[in-house]
Amino acid sequence: MYTGTRDREVQLLKKLWCGERVVCPKCGQAELTYLHKKAKKSSCDWICPACGEIYRTIRMLRGLPED
Repeated sequence: MYTGTRDREVQLLKKLWCGERVVCPKCGQAELTYLHKKAKKSSCDWICPACGEIYRTIRMLRGLPED
């Protein structure tokens, strides 16, 4: 997890999937951008241009702990 709690992780996923601007939870220095910028690639992966951390949202969702 990137945010420390399940609720915050869910909020992060919702913001990314809704297209809202999200600052990198790891470094806090830059907004996340699409990892794949071509239309044929998945829009579920994000990257921080400052620290290079990759956020793969499907993996994040699968890795969420139960309540």
